[in-house]
Amino acid sequence: VAGKLDDIYKTGKLQHVELDDRALDALKEFPVEGALNVLSQFLESNLEHVSNKSAYLCGVMKTYRQKSKASQQGVPIPTTTVQVKGPDEDKIKKILDRTGYTLDVTTGQRKYGGPPPNWCDLPIPGNGCEVFCGKIPKDMFEDELIPLFEKCGEIWDLRLMMDPMTGTNRGYAVTFTTREAACNAVKQLDNHEIKPGKCLKINISVPNLRLFVGNIPKSKGKEEILDEFGKLT
Repeated sequence: VAGKLDDIYKTGKLQHVELDDRALDALKEFPVEGALNVLSQFLESNLEHVSNKSAYLCGVMKTYRQKSKASQQGVPIPTTTVQVKGPDEDKIKKILDRTGYTLDVTTGQRKYGGPPPNWCDLPIPGNGCEVFCGKIPKDMFEDELIPLFEKCGEIWDLRLMMDPMTGTNRGYAVTFTTREAACNAVKQLDNHEIKPGKCLKINISVPNLRLFVGNIPKSKGKEEILDEFGKLT
């Protein structure tokens, strides 16, 4: 395992200081074969936009455990029929150079922007500025999506939810800097045929106003709980 780590360091994709004790200790808990498989997957990953490589490695380990557990229990492991080609890195680099935004990649999400450069002390976009985008082709990434949504208005951030079991996206959300831009996205792109036979479903995201609170002492009654929360909101 130590030799495999050395191989990764030699590639230049990873520096010693980029893996903290938490990630290394978690790796030590794996059997040798599992640890080698995890490191191989990690080495094959595109780490260019991964800011926290320790967290990313922990994500790879978590996914490996889930797949191993599912296999042992005879549960079918999710697969995809889409040949995931990944984004065009040259196009992404040009977008980042042009906009000054950043791209942060984890095992469960790819996040572009948020906030835009030179936003300074302006307020974070509120309700009505985010749109949820469904029915996206599973092999589409920022290189194709950002130019499409930029036509509707200034983007605050674009988040692709990734399925770590298959490496494909599970939908995405775009937050614009204004409600007007979000409404433009719904008008222009809802039912937009992004690929032959593939139409997007775009709608304004509705905030979840329900909060679950656990560990409330059984001796507390409704009035006491309402009074306590009334001090905050």
